[in-house]
Amino acid sequence: MSVRQFEEIVFAQRPIPAEHYDREYFHSNWRAGSNNYTLEIRRSIEGKNPQLIKEVFQPQCALDFGCGPGVLIYLLWELGVYAEGIDFSPYAKQSAPEVIRDRIHVLPGDKPLDLGRTYDLVICREVLEHLTVLQIQQAVQNMCRLSSRFIYVTTRYSKRTQELLAVDAEPEVDATHISLLNKDFLRCLFVLQGFRSRPDLEARMDWKNYGRVLVLEKAV
Repeated sequence: MSVRQFEEIVFAQRPIPAEHYDREYFHSNWRAGSNNYTLEIRRSIEGKNPQLIKEVFQPQCALDFGCGPGVLIYLLWELGVYAEGIDFSPYAKQSAPEVIRDRIHVLPGDKPLDLGRTYDLVICREVLEHLTVLQIQQAVQNMCRLSSRFIYVTTRYSKRTQELLAVDAEPEVDATHISLLNKDFLRCLFVLQGFRSRPDLEARMDWKNYGRVLVLEKAV
């Protein structure tokens, strides 16, 4: 893909409104395998992810960036890990487990953020593909600003691995999957904010071998 084609895609994209992420999106059974965001179903899907997060990163305080209804925050709370979350959907906070609901901030993740503190681990899983490329750029800047050490990301990537500027969509999976970037391109966005790749930790977190994990550490 040429720079010109990339530019045309970037400026043609339109953000998905927060109102789209409502009860129908999170808690109905439209996904393959009736995969919704109820605690029971997500606990099964998460498997050993929460325990791995605790073991690999040993966070004192974590932030789930794009936390949805807060299931990961709750599962980390069960393990004794303090975590907060941000999401731009009011419904996400309203539907979160009551015990962790007040830890979720309803904020636009694609605007400059200042929560008055930093977190030694910022988690962003299955979020970036829902954003425009310009929103992804701002989200990366926010994650880097809010992390004092680690960033752990999973997202869906373009299959055009040889095209650094590739931007794809995935409407057959989810109509809001509008930006599947080249994995190396996304990694570069974090590097430009002063974060180094940690392939050793990526290998530990990618226990299902999906190839979708990025782990970055703030350069000293």
